[in-house]
Amino acid sequence: MFDYKVFMENSDACELDFSCIDRSMSFQNESGDISPQRKLGKGKIEIKRIENTTNRQVTFCKRRNGLLKKAYELSVLCDAEVALIVFSSRGRLYEYANNR
Repeated sequence: MFDYKVFMENSDACELDFSCIDRSMSFQNESGDISPQRKLGKGKIEIKRIENTTNRQVTFCKRRNGLLKKAYELSVLCDAEVALIVFSSRGRLYEYANNR
């Protein structure tokens, strides 16, 4: 159990006691069942075209960078020759190639 001191504006110290918090809480999952812990991680998304242009551009940048990182990791871990070419919707070229 931890006791935390919080200093208020009038400089009086108050001790907070967190012993009343139940740390073995249960959470409901998607099916309504009680599970002992909350599932962490990203949810599944529906694979379809993103209509909002700003969101589509942000997603493209993040996924492009992730794809380039995976290509690099594959070349290092497996000693493989990897080449990757990606064209954006505006025709811009992004490439990766390793030279062993």
